[in-house]
Amino acid sequence: MKKGLEVLLRLGITLQVLKTAIAAALSWTVSSHLSQNDYPFFAPLAAVLTMQVTIAGSLQKGFYRVCGVIGGVIISMLIGYFLQVNAGSIMLVVLIGMAVTTAFKMPAGVTSQVCVSSILVLAFGQGYAFSRIIETFIGSAIAVLTNALLVPPNAIPAAEELLLKLSNQASRTLKDLVVLWDRDPAHRRDIQQEVKELTERNEKGIEAVILARENLRFTPFFTKRRIRLTHLETGMKHLNHITLQIRGIARGIRDLSSIIDTSTDSEEIKELNRAIEQTAICVTHYGETVINPSADNLLILISSLKEAQETQSRCLVILKRYESLTILRDVGAILTDLNRILKETGGQTVISTGRVF
Repeated sequence: MKKGLEVLLRLGITLQVLKTAIAAALSWTVSSHLSQNDYPFFAPLAAVLTMQVTIAGSLQKGFYRVCGVIGGVIISMLIGYFLQVNAGSIMLVVLIGMAVTTAFKMPAGVTSQVCVSSILVLAFGQGYAFSRIIETFIGSAIAVLTNALLVPPNAIPAAEELLLKLSNQASRTLKDLVVLWDRDPAHRRDIQQEVKELTERNEKGIEAVILARENLRFTPFFTKRRIRLTHLETGMKHLNHITLQIRGIARGIRDLSSIIDTSTDSEEIKELNRAIEQTAICVTHYGETVINPSADNLLILISSLKEAQETQSRCLVILKRYESLTILRDVGAILTDLNRILKETGGQTVISTGRVF
């Protein structure tokens, strides 16, 4: 079964392709019985154009098409009643259709559909108008229903795996920031690239989870999956905020290392490094707890948060040893970002995310 699916995917027969083909065939079949036309080709055409990746997208496209067709039919019937089909009448229906939709700030999809419908009804005659509306409505409705009933496989395991990888990568990146005390340009470039990759992966992860949730938005089934995906999306957004703090810490360390003697202030730097490493451990436990919010994982996370908070508090003593306002600013900025990471990993989101599917 799995190998068969892999072969189909290599051939380009994805679930989206299959849903579109099924919707087109069903639209033709239904329209053949309900429409006055022997060849109701506008029904499968509407189904193909309405079918989108998400149900919400299909609903939007279908609504635009139906509105555009109705608007185009009305305009062409009014113009066709007074004028013959020629270059002037075609120019007039397109001009009026685009002017009205533009004036009311309607989406581009509605504008183009109004113009297309106006030209077709004007060319084929007013007797075609009603069939055009019926066929478009049937095709759009069947596309939405097909998209709602044929849902993709469960995306939760992949989303959970991605969130866990992102939390582990964020933790590693945070730990690696300690090499920034070394003024070697090569090390700094590596860390900058690592932070950049983390940011990009996090943003793509959020987009993937949002798409999976939107794909189930109007489905009458899988309510628990939607809830779980919403929780995972929130968890990834927390990781995205953590990534921003990591970038801030990296900048703070680079600035601080350029104005203090790392050999003289080794004890202070070691204390800051301990705070960074313990905060990184909290990020790892956060990812594990979001994926599996068991009592044991929650207790481990809480214990790690307390330990990291105590270490950060001890780092505040470092501030008393400096008189330079620049050093005070940079050390304070690093500690502030570390504290914000603890707030992200210790929020109510962890408690509220549960395995509910």
